[in-house]
Amino acid sequence: MNKIPNYALYGETAQPVWHESLHVEQISQRSGAHNWEIAAHRHDGLLQLLYLQSGSGEVLFDSERVQVCAPCVVYVPAQVVHGFHWAGKVEGQVITAAQPPLESIAQVLAPNLLAPIRKPQVIALPLWPAEEDPLLPLCLALREEYHNRAREHVASSMALLLTLMIQALRHTQETPDLAHRPASRRSQQLTGFRELVDRHYREHRPLGFYASELGMTLATLGRLCQEHLGMTPMNVINARLVLEAKRVLGHSDASVKAIAHELGFADVGYFSRFFRKQCGVSPTAFREDKPG
Repeated sequence: MNKIPNYALYGETAQPVWHESLHVEQISQRSGAHNWEIAAHRHDGLLQLLYLQSGSGEVLFDSERVQVCAPCVVYVPAQVVHGFHWAGKVEGQVITAAQPPLESIAQVLAPNLLAPIRKPQVIALPLWPAEEDPLLPLCLALREEYHNRAREHVASSMALLLTLMIQALRHTQETPDLAHRPASRRSQQLTGFRELVDRHYREHRPLGFYASELGMTLATLGRLCQEHLGMTPMNVINARLVLEAKRVLGHSDASVKAIAHELGFADVGYFSRFFRKQCGVSPTAFREDKPG
C-alpha cells in the first residue's frame, strides 16, 4: 500500500477543481464491473456515502477492516483510504460529493455535524418496510439532481445530502459506530495524527511537533502514513490545508489575501503558489470555476 491512488471516482483520474460536485449511482454499477472488489484508494476533496440495501462484505478504513451487513450506511470522508470487498452481489446507492460545501452548510446550520462529517463510520439501520424508508427517497432525489442538473442543482444537492446525513446519523445513538469498536494500535495512531492535524494545520507546525505529541519518532510517523495512507505526513497536513482552502474559497466572499492569512500563510503569493502546486490552478481560477 505504498502507492495508494487518488481518484475522483474509482478508476477515474481525480480532477483538480470543481467539475463534479455530485455523482450518484448504484453500488453494483461500479463494484460489479470490478468483480465486487474495489482496491484501496482515496479522494482528496470528496466524501462517499453508501446506503447498502442488500448484501454484505468488508470495508477498509485506513488500516482498519470492518465487516458490514445490509441495511447500513457506510460513510467515507475525504482523504480516508478506503476499499471494499463484497461477499458477492450487493445492492444499494452510492453518493459521491464535494465535502467542502457540505462542511460550509453544516458550519452555519448544524455545527455539531462537523465532527461526524470528518470521520469514517458504519451505521447499522433498522429493517424498515419499504414505504417507511427515510433514506431511499433522499437518495433518489439526489440522483434526480445529478442527472437533470436543474437550476441551482448544487445548492439543492447539498441540502438533500445534509438531510440524508442527519437521517443516517440519528441512528448512531441506537447502534455502535466505529468509535465504539476495538481499534488497532496503528488505527489509533492514525486517528490521533489526523485529530492533531485538524487542530493545528493553520499553525504550520513542524513534523517534529506531531511526532512528539504522538510519542513516536519522525521515522515512525513517516512509515505509519506511507504504509497505511500512501502519503507522507506533510502530504496529510497539506491535504487538510487544501480542503479548508477550497471550502473557504468556494463559500465565502473573503479575499484570497484574507483566506491566506486565515490559513496561516504570512504571504499571499506563497499561498497562491502552494495552492497551484496542490490543485493545478490558482485560488482565483478555482473560485471562478465553481459550479453555479
